Amino acid sequence: MRSLLHCTLCPEVYFVDNSPTKELESHVHSDFHYQWVGANIGFGRAHNIIIEKVIGYGDYHLVMNADVFFDKGMLEKIVAFMDRNERVGLLLPRVLNPDGTAQPLFKLLPHPQDLFTRRFIPDSFKRIFGLNNQKYSMLFADDKSTFDAPYLSGCFMFLRNEALREVGGFDPRFFLYCEDVDLSRRVRMTWRTTYYADASIYHYFYKGSYKELRLLWRHMVSAIKYFNKYGWFIDSDRERINKETLEGFALKKKVNVLPTIK
Repeated sequence: MRSLLHCTLCPEVYFVDNSPTKELESHVHSDFHYQWVGANIGFGRAHNIIIEKVIGYGDYHLVMNADVFFDKGMLEKIVAFMDRNERVGLLLPRVLNPDGTAQPLFKLLPHPQDLFTRRFIPDSFKRIFGLNNQKYSMLFADDKSTFDAPYLSGCFMFLRNEALREVGGFDPRFFLYCEDVDLSRRVRMTWRTTYYADASIYHYFYKGSYKELRLLWRHMVSAIKYFNKYGWFIDSDRERINKETLEGFALKKKVNVLPTIK
């Protein structure tokens, strides 16, 4: 959260605490608003408390994990880009591990097979049977260039308030996981969802569902809710949006132009 202290464009900063006690309050900077929920109501629902308070004013809203930090001037660079590109409703900057290596967190909209093979099929079997997530994970994309992607990670969601007012906040049905896929998708229906490579942040990527059965269960429940909402194997909007994304890359490759926007 120290990163936000250097920002000249952050008049209101809210720290949402889902803990059962207020022990974290003493660690929150005095310039920030501390919001204690009193119980773990979930990622999206907790953020919605703040979104409902501030959605009526300001141009932009940032949803940021506590395990994210960035250098001075990054938010100013993002705001300048958003000001120049008025149809961008959601932005994710380049995400790096703390050691500076790339952590690409942009994807296509998921098919059930994508999530299942990604989580449960060992890499050796993926290679044998040709099951891989290269297309879903957009491994064909250059993470050092700027482009549109339909699913942007929830660790850092820089939202245009106009788009947020249009689509609403997070869907409260998702306790944890898939709420970022859902919000990205809803924004993407009428706005651009853009990966912006000229600004970068650092993220401690815990990958909790790979380490804790409790979080794996949460992830599975959210995935079921997501596919129940949009469709499992038949999802015309998913097919259309992913096809548009892939065709955009193919066209730019054909004319030898990087998929960037200025």
